[in-house]
Formats: sequence, C-alpha cells, structure tokens
Amino acid sequence: MKDKVKIALVGTGEIGRVHAQAYSEADGVELCITAMIQPDAEKQLSEQYCARLYPSFEAVLQDESVDAVDICLPNHLHREFSVKALEAGKHVLCEKPIALTLEDAEAMIAAAQKASRFLMIGHVVRFWPEVRKAKEAIAEGRVGQLLAISARRMVSLLAGTRGDRGWRHDPQRSGGAVIDMQIHDLDMFCWLFESQPVSVFAQGLRSPDGALNHVFTHLNFPGGGQAFVEASFMMRGNPLDIFFRVLGTERSMEYAYNPETFALHEVEGRKQPKFDASLFLYEWKAAPQPLYTPAEDSFRVAFREEVGYFARCIREGTAPQIGTGEEARLALKIALASRRSCETGQPVPLASA
Repeated sequence: MKDKVKIALVGTGEIGRVHAQAYSEADGVELCITAMIQPDAEKQLSEQYCARLYPSFEAVLQDESVDAVDICLPNHLHREFSVKALEAGKHVLCEKPIALTLEDAEAMIAAAQKASRFLMIGHVVRFWPEVRKAKEAIAEGRVGQLLAISARRMVSLLAGTRGDRGWRHDPQRSGGAVIDMQIHDLDMFCWLFESQPVSVFAQGLRSPDGALNHVFTHLNFPGGGQAFVEASFMMRGNPLDIFFRVLGTERSMEYAYNPETFALHEVEGRKQPKFDASLFLYEWKAAPQPLYTPAEDSFRVAFREEVGYFARCIREGTAPQIGTGEEARLALKIALASRRSCETGQPVPLASA
C-alpha cells in the first residue's frame, strides 16, 4: 500500500477551494495545483497549502508521479478533462454532476474501464454524517418499512456567485438547479431506498437566464415508495436550507441544516462552540430521540471524508464503492427525466428516459 498519493486539483473556484481545504485535513495525500485560467487563485492556493503549482493540465498528465486528478471545473467540461486524465493513466475524482448528458457520462465510464483507472464522482451527500446515520437507522429497521422521503435543498446561488466567466448563469454550461442541485437528493433517495425509481414527475420555475432553477420533483419507487425534493438556486435572504424527512411504518426521522452564516462553498459554519443535535427519531407518545450531534460543521466533515476515501482507495488499490460512475449516471438520468417532465408537464417513466 502506498504511504501517500499525489493528487492534482484542477479548478480553483468555489468548490475547488473546498476540496483543497479538505485534502489538507485528509491523511496520506500530497496535493498539487494545476494552473488553468485563474493565476491569482492558483498561486494563492499553492502557497496556502504548500502545494506544487503545475504550469498546465498537460504538465500534470505528463508527470508519472501524479496518481490522480480532482476535477472541479464547470459541469460542461467534466467529460473532456476526465477522459484526458483517464487516458493518461490518472485516477479521477470529478465533481457532480458526472456530466450534462448521458452520452458524456457513458464516455467517461468507458474511458475509466479502458484505462483500468478509478472514476469517482463527488456525490458528497453520501459522506454527510447525518445521511449516513439515517441510512444506518433505516437498515437497522428503526423506522420500520421505509415509505417516503421528502427533502429541501435550496440556496441563494444566483444571488451570490456567477462562477468563472459567468458559467453558473449559463444553463448550457451549468444545467441549472434541475441538474446541478437536486441531483444530490436524487442520488440520496436511490441510496436510501436501495433501488431505482420507476417514474418521475416534476414542475419548475425558470430564472432570468432561462434555466430551470427552482424545481419540485416527485419519484415513485418499486413497491410504492415515494420521494420528493424541492431544489433551488433562486433563494434570496436565506442563504441555505437543507432538510430531509424519512417516513416509516413505525417511526420517522428529520434532519435540518441551517448554518447561521454561509458563503457559497466556503462555510464559516455556526458561530457557536457547541452544536445541537441535528438528526432526530420520532415515535408516537415518546420524546424525540437525537441520533446524531455534530462535533463540527457537517459540510466540512463530508468533504474531508469524501476526498479521504478517494485517496484511500488509490493507496489500497481498491475501486471506490461510493460515487461510482454507474451511480452518478443513474442520478443524472433521473435529473434529465425531471427536466423533461418540467418541459412537457407529464410524468416520465424511467425505463424510457
């Protein structure tokens, strides 16, 4: 097993800076930075984390000492840079969504298979402590039979950031909240139900840039299970609202995340020395039972666990079992069906999506 893996960060925007911080807290990682089109940010990050700054993406690919690349670029670039890295023999961690089209997603999966390299997609919610604890409780039968999950994931992204060269306000490059935001919960639903939905029905609102940036999506699962998410990039005064409720035949669970301060992808967290319980189990005629009390901000924990898991997979030579290309392709397929339902006003069967 390797003592350390060398991972090159590609993209130093909001989410790239989050990844850099997470690597600095993870074990067994030597971080390096790729020069792209933000020289000031790239130089600042390399100095902040004592990381080598490569002059170009091509220089990273040519260096045999680099084990992997972490791609934090705009969504429409995921296929291009992932495939190049895989073909050069590098493992890849790529931010979600895997891509904006199924064709691109399949090309990335195929490139990983051909190169015998790992492709992991950053569905970070699977590493969120409260989501993991909820999955554990469901598996233990603590809610009884799982009936339904409802969720919110709403952020004032359009008011707070444009992304480099305005990419987040361009639906051709971002996909809008219908692809880029609710995909977190679509993936979570499949993980918690341990199955694929059979149909999708959605309605949404378009922001001035033309993207579906506030969306209501309902999923039907085999056996009658139901899931619903409201996702948005269009919030204003309230910067972030993440919530989910799990309904079972015997009990229910609820989680809410509303940090007092939040800058997109740069969490300051709650300004208090002690965190309150965040995940509760509810039962009739009984006091709510706290299932998890965070010791630090769960946003930070989740990213640290995600990149640490990726690095550990490389060190141990074991393919990732979380955030696989196939799982990410399924989440994208559901998101695209949600967009189609918004556009047609009709339910979309997943078998034909």
